[in-house]
Amino acid sequence: MVALDSDSSEEVRAAIKSTLATLKPEIFSHMAAQADARPDVLGFLCLWPRAPRELVEVAIFNPSTPDAALGQLAAHSRDPKIIEAISLKQQSLIRSPGIIEAILSNPAHTFEAERRAREIREEFFEKEFGAQMIADEQRVRDEAEREAREAGRGTVSISGIEDLIRLGLIEEGIDDRLIVEYEEEYGPLDTTPPPPAEQFDVERLMGEIADEGTELSVDRIPVFQRVALMSIKDRVMLAIKGTREARMILVRDPNRVVAGAVLRNPRLTDNEVESIASFKSVPDDVLRRIGQSRAWTRSYVVIHNLVRNPRTPIATSLGFVNRIQLRDLRALAQNKNVPDVIRQTANRLYLKRAGS
Repeated sequence: MVALDSDSSEEVRAAIKSTLATLKPEIFSHMAAQADARPDVLGFLCLWPRAPRELVEVAIFNPSTPDAALGQLAAHSRDPKIIEAISLKQQSLIRSPGIIEAILSNPAHTFEAERRAREIREEFFEKEFGAQMIADEQRVRDEAEREAREAGRGTVSISGIEDLIRLGLIEEGIDDRLIVEYEEEYGPLDTTPPPPAEQFDVERLMGEIADEGTELSVDRIPVFQRVALMSIKDRVMLAIKGTREARMILVRDPNRVVAGAVLRNPRLTDNEVESIASFKSVPDDVLRRIGQSRAWTRSYVVIHNLVRNPRTPIATSLGFVNRIQLRDLRALAQNKNVPDVIRQTANRLYLKRAGS
């Protein structure tokens, strides 16, 4: 229907509008939360006049939603909460600075939305030598990655599953059909090595892992520098059949298909899921999938970690705030690292339950 809404035939367009008018917007909430939803559909849901705020917010935080739709929504929405939600998508504002101007020029924006938009504009676009600084940093980063890859080639070679077993990265006894089923769900996986721009920065990830309290030896950096050069298909295989060490690295893979494959690993423990739910360096799609699992969200630790994690999609966190215990609600209401909507919801619930 979204595709046909711009059909050259006026009769077809009229039929589509008539059909859309009969549909209940709420039925599209699940679709709007899917990471593989079509960008044009997500853009339509953002701008659909009949869409309620809850549906629009879910679409806003979908990583596949096009920046152009967010720019239009930021310019024309009269709902302050919607504009504030858009201001939380920092990467979109950096990629498309027109969204910043749309937020600031919209009289319906909130103080928080204006503050975030101005901070991003100042940080990324107005600092002295800002553009040159970003370019220089990228050049240095690319050179460092290239040197690291060359160093890795000299010390570690991964040419097949035998090498992964030799390096202690593969668990024995895991059925290969799990990989086949995953590929059937997501389509054929790329078998070519990733271009430099899509390779994950192993040293940065190891630093984040250390900050999050997970112990992995720096001696393994050359091993994972070689893993970063593996194709998506090979990394998915390693995510599903890999050891805990491999899982803790690949769950942070910037490719959501690879990171999500870790959740299909049959040796993944409940304690690991609890930890992953708290990691700020995993793709938000992984956190969304954890939040969609009834088995994992039976654990209070999992849902508590999800709502405290600023990377967790807002729609996921909102679904669990009601289950947070009173003492933790108070801390959540004061946590400045989580989105405002989560903090405010937690504060209202705390006041209600505390009877004040």
